[in-house]
Amino acid sequence: MVMDFIGDQERARARTWKLVVLFGIAVVAICIAVYAATAMLIGVLGANVEDASTVAWSDPIVIFGSVGITLLVIVGGSLLKTVELSRGGSVVAEALGGKPIPPGTKDPLLRRTQNVVEEMAIASGCPVPPVYLIDDQSINAFAAGFTFDSAVIGVTRGCVERLSRDELQGVMAHEFSHIVHGDMRLNIRLTGFIFGIMVIGLIGQIVFRGALYGSMGSRRDKGNAALLFIVFGLLLTFIGAIGTFAAQLIQAAVSRQREFLADASAVNYTRNPAGIAGALRRIGGMSKNTMSRPAASQFEHFFFTKALSSAFATHPPLPIRIARIEHREVEEVEAEHAANRRSIGEQRVAMIDAKQPTLDPPPDRRIDPASLGVAAIASSGSAGVGSDDTNWQVRSASEIRSSVQHMGDADDTRIAYARSLLGSIPSDVRDAVGDEFGARAVCLLLLVDEDADIRGRQAKLIDEQADPATATEVMRLRRSVENIVTSGPELRLVLMDLAMPALFRCGRDSADRFLALVDAMAAVDGRVDRFEWLLSRLLRSHLEHLKSGGSKKVSANRSLQILSNEARIVLAMVAWSGSRNDAQAESVFQSSARAAGLGNLDFPQRHDCSVAALDRALDRLQRLRYGDRGRLLDAAVEGVCADGRATIGEVELLRALAGALSCPMPPVLPGPVPTD
Repeated sequence: MVMDFIGDQERARARTWKLVVLFGIAVVAICIAVYAATAMLIGVLGANVEDASTVAWSDPIVIFGSVGITLLVIVGGSLLKTVELSRGGSVVAEALGGKPIPPGTKDPLLRRTQNVVEEMAIASGCPVPPVYLIDDQSINAFAAGFTFDSAVIGVTRGCVERLSRDELQGVMAHEFSHIVHGDMRLNIRLTGFIFGIMVIGLIGQIVFRGALYGSMGSRRDKGNAALLFIVFGLLLTFIGAIGTFAAQLIQAAVSRQREFLADASAVNYTRNPAGIAGALRRIGGMSKNTMSRPAASQFEHFFFTKALSSAFATHPPLPIRIARIEHREVEEVEAEHAANRRSIGEQRVAMIDAKQPTLDPPPDRRIDPASLGVAAIASSGSAGVGSDDTNWQVRSASEIRSSVQHMGDADDTRIAYARSLLGSIPSDVRDAVGDEFGARAVCLLLLVDEDADIRGRQAKLIDEQADPATATEVMRLRRSVENIVTSGPELRLVLMDLAMPALFRCGRDSADRFLALVDAMAAVDGRVDRFEWLLSRLLRSHLEHLKSGGSKKVSANRSLQILSNEARIVLAMVAWSGSRNDAQAESVFQSSARAAGLGNLDFPQRHDCSVAALDRALDRLQRLRYGDRGRLLDAAVEGVCADGRATIGEVELLRALAGALSCPMPPVLPGPVPTD
């Protein structure tokens, strides 16, 4: 069921190996060139020594020394740049001069952009990424990051101000495709490779300038040596230029095909080819669409369309992209494009730009046909916060399977459903959750217990351990958040997703204190239920980069058989989650184990499936190779759907498993549930 997403990850890994091979070829060529330049310099310096030239070309010290130093410089530079970028997409955004869109902004265009990104994230099952605004009048956007948790979306001011909502949604869908298909990590590695190759040219410039200025006023013999170093510096600069040329070729070869895939995915997500095609036409109607940011050259392969004029385009020509999107002949689109440019040129663009784009209605008043699902649920009854077993909180097996089948796929139905969910959240909570203190307050309020005594102890913890601003927000938002969760517990995960960009801005110390308070709130009654565990795990996963200084790299190369004991704990937890008795739980467990290809396994007892054991199992399962992740998730789905239905708690457990395996699972749509 999840093979489309899993296949995308495997193809992304294959593209990475292709990139490594191309990079290796370029590095070998550069090493040979540096060795030749070094041998020539030594031969010239030793011209008065017999056979000096021959020795220079055959001396192992010269060969291994020049090649070793060159490899050290290139590989070291690449690794340093990759580690720097691995801290998160914010590094790329800030290098381009981007600033986070202010939480609760009153600018309608910025608010519209934020709404579109939130809808796309909720619908695809990804954490909501922070949105950075780049003050540039070109129309462009990018997605950057090493993992889902560290991703950011960057948009230029021209993109925000010149595109209609449909066009903006098409561009954002294109960027989310890059997030889901594993392109972000490839982009970071490509940037690291390019930087490593460029370092040789930078060293050449340093040698050239040092020798040039050092030779001024020197004696004749020293001047001759300086001249040779000037020549050597020029040679290194030339070699670096060739390396940069090769890097641009690699950049173009790797990037172009991915842009076609992202365009097709954007159409599949929105079911609106006119949106992304209109954005591309808008760009084509501009006299130029180049960015003024110096750092754009090393990040050009990140962008929606080419950001600079260069010999090797990292993106396919606009007419070809439009033709593919609209299933038309390229020549027809090119002729149409040329006619439009000749007839109205920039006047057409100016007229369109002068028209105010269609804005979203206020979030709490926006109604969509898909919102009928939420309305029907809310009208059928209510329950206390945290109760997972009332009928109106149940999802059908068919909808659960459909959600997993659409893993990472923000199709139009799920985008509409995400819009309806967001529209059901009051504006005061929507505004507050974008602020660091409001986001913490909302997460803490999701942990508030129904029992008055426990609730009192939790309030005392907040007074003692929370910072004053967060405690104030807890008091202000308490009633609103309680009403939200009561009217639809599926909104709990939505609120958490909305809080992530603000929590992303936490400092390390404040994040540690907040997580400690979350754990204390969950454990105040002496036990940790499913949702408390889920919230704590998602928060820790999202904020892990603050502790590690970057995204933690885990090699996904273990088979399901090697990690069968960890899979056993997870499948047992799923079986216990929805079963009425021990016999039913064991039957569900064995069916799930067989579906995963693990045969008959020993069935763990309840005390073996502790929160700590589940956490350890999920941590180790991050090493599972992607093909086996699909098998495990499919087996978990079979366990959840064994009785043809699932409570919201079971769905949340399934989404937690998917999230731990870096597989974004969209929300499960409301649908008819079979009755007993």
